[in-house]
Amino acid sequence: MINHKDFDRLAPLASQWAKVQEAYILQQGVPLTAAQTADARRVAVQDPARVRVLVVDRIPLPESKELADAARQAQIITDASRGVAIGYGIIIRADSWKNRELLLHQLIHVAQCERSGGLESFVIEYLLDRRGSRDFTLGSLEDEARTLAREICAGRQTANC
Repeated sequence: MINHKDFDRLAPLASQWAKVQEAYILQQGVPLTAAQTADARRVAVQDPARVRVLVVDRIPLPESKELADAARQAQIITDASRGVAIGYGIIIRADSWKNRELLLHQLIHVAQCERSGGLESFVIEYLLDRRGSRDFTLGSLEDEARTLAREICAGRQTANC
């Protein structure tokens, strides 16, 4: 578990890293397809036209060893991560690109980010939410994303969920 002192020191670094990652994804990523835009609206993304998706071989960790170690320890980004939403940017691992439930999950994080007032406030809100959960595991924001994505996919019988 990450102690309060380390959390307070690392949270601003995580926020800065997220800003850089979002800018890169927005520059290099592709817009949502029509079906993905419909899903974005379904999960309450206010501005789906701003969302960009970048397909990668592996989800990048922060360059800072200490921040990367904290991300792994908190299981926010690990070697097993298949996707991550950073503001309006979404990174999806290539072997999970067609997984609709995973993309829905990330789109829900985009909607949460919009609700929180933007990337910087969302990063802190998300980290505080995770810090407040047992062993820095889920938290209410992650639980919302998992639950809603599952519910949407359970309502439609598709191979992509």
